[in-house]
Amino acid sequence: MTRRSGGIPGPDRVTGPQVRYDAVFLDVDGTLLWVDLDLEGYVEDLAPYAVNGSLTVERAERPVWEGLRRHTEENIEHRTEEDLAAFKRRNAQIIAGQLGIRAPANVLAGVAERRISFNPYPESEAVLQRLKEMDVGMYVVSNWDLELVEVLEGLGWMHYFDGVVVSAVSGVEKPDSRLFEEALEVSGVKGERAIHVGNDPVADVRGAADAGIDTVLVNRGGNVEVPEATFVVRDLSELPDLLVV
Repeated sequence: MTRRSGGIPGPDRVTGPQVRYDAVFLDVDGTLLWVDLDLEGYVEDLAPYAVNGSLTVERAERPVWEGLRRHTEENIEHRTEEDLAAFKRRNAQIIAGQLGIRAPANVLAGVAERRISFNPYPESEAVLQRLKEMDVGMYVVSNWDLELVEVLEGLGWMHYFDGVVVSAVSGVEKPDSRLFEEALEVSGVKGERAIHVGNDPVADVRGAADAGIDTVLVNRGGNVEVPEATFVVRDLSELPDLLVV
């Protein structure tokens, strides 16, 4: 958990339009941004180290994406910077072994990290700015590794948030309600005065609901039905108006 200075006062904090909630919790991946991997660049960087024939995008695609999934699924087990760095090196070596690449572990991990990008959805920053102007508390609640704050800083977003609650720091992942309960503690508000925004029907909607928190499902594809969600939106641009009484 990371908390920024300046706690959240009570319901009378709003100076603009009256809002329904004192705190908005926001998921990151699939909600505020999407994670992408430059396979062509990855292949270009590591082709000189290939020993089993030429390295192609077609050969690299499956092992590389499997490695990214492995990181997503296992990063919660690595809760110090040193342990996370070692895990990244091991993961990169697994991928390299599958592709017949011989290179130092730090080179492999560096290429993998350099070729990952974090891409905001078109409306994300404008919505964050509008929420900030509405003077509602904003908190990230995300399943992510220890480097989430670094990612948010790289995007220039940390000034929008009053706190960051991240699974790799807390030791529990959504949909475990304990992560949301920690967010409530950090924000200093009760469950009925908070709302969580995310794209996953289980991790975000069910997890927050189990903690007594209203939910917004971001259904960008328009193909998910989650009747238990308090609100459903196509993208974040609809969010600010939902919060106004």
